[in-house]
Amino acid sequence: MAGEGDESESHAYRWALSATGIVLAVIAVVSVAVAASVRGTDGVWSALAGVAVAAVSGMVTQAAMIAGHRRDPMVFASIVAGAWLAKMFVIVMGLLLLGRIEGIDRGTFGTVTLVGVGATLAIDMFAVRRARISYTGSSPGGDRS
Repeated sequence: MAGEGDESESHAYRWALSATGIVLAVIAVVSVAVAASVRGTDGVWSALAGVAVAAVSGMVTQAAMIAGHRRDPMVFASIVAGAWLAKMFVIVMGLLLLGRIEGIDRGTFGTVTLVGVGATLAIDMFAVRRARISYTGSSPGGDRS
């Protein structure tokens, strides 16, 4: 049975996922417009690749948190760790492939990626603090251990 703390936690994770999607869409629009005017077509593709990396970086973990937060702590940790490993593999493989593409503007890609990942981290931190999600094993709705 879901307690009040569990619903707060679920709401925080869902809010973080939707807020991340909205913020990354705004970053995509702004970065593509700026990159198109400054770097041309290469800049546009680089900006889009940067937003994609930021989306994978942030949203995979948020989705894993939604999928696992109501489960046993070991299952929850396994889901989050597995998602983290999978996204790191995808990101590293993607970066290796992007490194071979001649038209990628590394400055644009790096800047957009850092801004996007920073935004996803800020959203995560805000969501967890606002929901007062405990990381010590107990929550306002009951004991999670």
